[in-house]
Amino acid sequence: MGFGASGRRSEDARMTSATPRIALGIATLVVALLAAPTAAGAGTLEFGGGTAPAISDFTGVTLNGAPQLTSLTVAPFSVNDTTLSGAGWNVTLSIPDLVNAGSTIPASTFVMGAPVVTASGGADITNVVGHASSGNFAAGEKVVTAAVGFGDGTYLVSPKPVMVVVPINAIAGTYTSSATIAVVSGP
Repeated sequence: MGFGASGRRSEDARMTSATPRIALGIATLVVALLAAPTAAGAGTLEFGGGTAPAISDFTGVTLNGAPQLTSLTVAPFSVNDTTLSGAGWNVTLSIPDLVNAGSTIPASTFVMGAPVVTASGGADITNVVGHASSGNFAAGEKVVTAAVGFGDGTYLVSPKPVMVVVPINAIAGTYTSSATIAVVSGP
C-alpha cells in the first residue's frame, strides 16, 4: 500500500514479502495562514494569493538491506507583507515523526537545505533569510525569517527538498505523518 498526493491509500503500490517496501506519506496536509495583527487598513501578512504551498508525500522506497534516501518537496511560494508593522515574520514548516504501527522514523533525522529567497517588486532582501533545518521539524523549523524592521513587500521562496534516510532496520509498511506550513508575524 502506498500513499498518493491526497494522503489516501493507493492500491498501485502493493507490498509483498518478496519485495518489502516502505510507503512514506504525509497523511494529512494541514495549512495554516495566520494573519499578523495590524492596525486598521494597514495590510496583511500572508502566502501569495492567500494560499499556502503544496507539500508532497515522501517518495516510497524498496527495502533492500541498505539505507534508502527519500524526500518530499514544498512547492515554491511567495510571502506578502503589506502590514508596514516592521514586526518581521517567519515561515515555519512542521513535520512530525513518520509512524508505522509502533515503528518510527524520527523527524529529527529529516534534513532540508536553506531555501532560496528573492525579493520581488522593489522589496528589500536585507535581513530576509532562508535557513537550513536544524533537526527540529517535529516542533517546527523556521525555514525563512525576516528580522524586526525588515520584510515589507513580496518575497519569492524556492524551498529545497526535505530528505530522510530510511534506516536498514525499518519495518516494511506505510509510515504516516502530517505537515503544516505557516507564515506568522515575528522573526
